[in-house]
Amino acid sequence: MNITKSADNFQPMLKESIDRFLCEYSKGSSDFSNITSIFSRLLQNLPDPSLEYVWFYSALNFYSSDFTSLHSLKQVLAVKDLFQLLVSCSSSCNVVKKVALLAPVIYELCHLVIDKKEVYEEVEGLLEGIVSYISIFCGSELEQDDRILDPNLNCCFIDLVRVWVVSKVGENCDFRENLRLFLPIVSDKVRDNVCMGCKVGQLAGVVMCEAFWLRLCLKFGLGSLREELAKDLRDCAVQMIAGFRNHYFLDGILRMLLEPALPVSSLLGCGDEVCLRQIVYDAVLTVEYSFLIPRKEVQLPCKSLKNFAVRWLLILDNALQSARDNNDQAKVTSYTSAFSKSRLPSELIKWVTCQTAMGGKMSTPNLSTPITLIKWLLIVEDLGVRVFDCDISKIHAKALICKSRVESELPIFMANGKLNDYHFFHTNNETRRHDKVDDDLEMVDFVDTEFSASPGLMKPIAVGGTKKRKEGRNIEDKPPVKFFKCHFHENTTSDKFSPLGNDNGLSGGSEVENSASDEDMEDMKQ
Repeated sequence: MNITKSADNFQPMLKESIDRFLCEYSKGSSDFSNITSIFSRLLQNLPDPSLEYVWFYSALNFYSSDFTSLHSLKQVLAVKDLFQLLVSCSSSCNVVKKVALLAPVIYELCHLVIDKKEVYEEVEGLLEGIVSYISIFCGSELEQDDRILDPNLNCCFIDLVRVWVVSKVGENCDFRENLRLFLPIVSDKVRDNVCMGCKVGQLAGVVMCEAFWLRLCLKFGLGSLREELAKDLRDCAVQMIAGFRNHYFLDGILRMLLEPALPVSSLLGCGDEVCLRQIVYDAVLTVEYSFLIPRKEVQLPCKSLKNFAVRWLLILDNALQSARDNNDQAKVTSYTSAFSKSRLPSELIKWVTCQTAMGGKMSTPNLSTPITLIKWLLIVEDLGVRVFDCDISKIHAKALICKSRVESELPIFMANGKLNDYHFFHTNNETRRHDKVDDDLEMVDFVDTEFSASPGLMKPIAVGGTKKRKEGRNIEDKPPVKFFKCHFHENTTSDKFSPLGNDNGLSGGSEVENSASDEDMEDMKQ
């Protein structure tokens, strides 16, 4: 405790030294020996120095080399020296701090690749060593103790990000812009989780994400044959995921896979991003990683596992849709098998059923497809359980349901009980009068993603035939058409869907008949 307090007492000195460094650097100086000697002695006296002290000391050494004026190959060597310095300074640190400390190394490598394509091979070689270093410590130390101390980043973190990007920004850039430069190949949503006061483990996870994406992107530039490249990329991705064994890391990868474009698109050629996304889909979805499911004696925070499982489920359905769109039956089979074999859906259901708000009313849904489980989770959320950790995840889930409904293209009944000849709420005469009555019809809203408390296979809700929408306008002259708003489930015979047990549905495999009411049947016959 005394050591921690004494380390905290140096925070004002660190802040003052950072300001002095920035002032000297702006004047063109590269001699920081006076400040360097002070922090060298400080690190020797601290058995477990905080990340901020190590970063500042290493930055002083790095900028003393006048990095920006070096030839590109010598810059790679300078980054290698930085890596070795950080490794030597972190010998007494735990694994999360060892990894988080490498953020400046990955930052410099990213910008070398972005600015100087000719050093791909040299950067790839150094990055391979960095990945091996991370994997060795993550594999050994996390096996020994999953409850590793994970401190918070202190108030000087913001200033130190500024120190590392000082050669690339002006004086008036804010922290968000500085951080975007410092962590260039992760998405904004992942980057925004890194801030003053966040866990060092979160920063470590982001560093692993960057190392992961950068290493895979570099392989595209090494000139391998396409088939060999795809296999090499998948093997490499699986090895890194299994080696890093980090929940923050893999959760960050899932977050980025949910976004329309990968953050590394600027590093890839035409068509390479699609290829990379498919490969990472395979690595994330079709391999069961033991570290994701907590052992009985060491519990991963339930909320973290729940959030991860939700994102995994959304990505799995994305991958299935992509495979179907490309008529890739082998991939469809592979992803469907991954869903049926994975323990994540059952862990997700377990989390939901354990929520005190639901008590004993919950029962287990049928796990026929990912979309079935997503529908069930949306109903659970509407009943008051916070399943989706952010609005973006919930919107994404609802979008998948919308797509599922639209693709179903349910038939529409006319008032005489016959099927309409023209899909999507058009009568045979509608084309002729389209400009007159287009906005007066009560349409079935496929964009609406609200679910009834216990929807079945097809629950018809009469919307009405003749109606007035605007003064002085009536559509009596059209053939009467009755529209129904349908809640559609994938099984076309019978199923159970409500998350509530007993008479409300979903209880271990029993069927729920979904016949229309007598009144509805009379309407359909008329």
